[in-house]
Amino acid sequence: YHLASNYPNPFNPQTTIAFDLPEAQSVRLMVYDIKGRLVKELISEPMEAGSHTVIWNGTDRSDRRVASGVYFYQIQAGPLNATKRMMLVK
Repeated sequence: YHLASNYPNPFNPQTTIAFDLPEAQSVRLMVYDIKGRLVKELISEPMEAGSHTVIWNGTDRSDRRVASGVYFYQIQAGPLNATKRMMLVK
């Protein structure tokens, strides 16, 4: 299991998040703001083993552009529960 740093970081208007799964797993990948509020759920589904990438386009659950600032992305997949920081700059 591995959660990579997003790229580019800082980003505008979008960033790519990559992760690896050694076996098929149910995956949740969420984005939170600096106050810990859920901004958007990027993935919530079973996924096959292998390398995966997801693009976040800087929008919230209503598809509105979010403000510049620090955001966190968190993955939950099997034993993996990891969080990393990213920055959106406009």
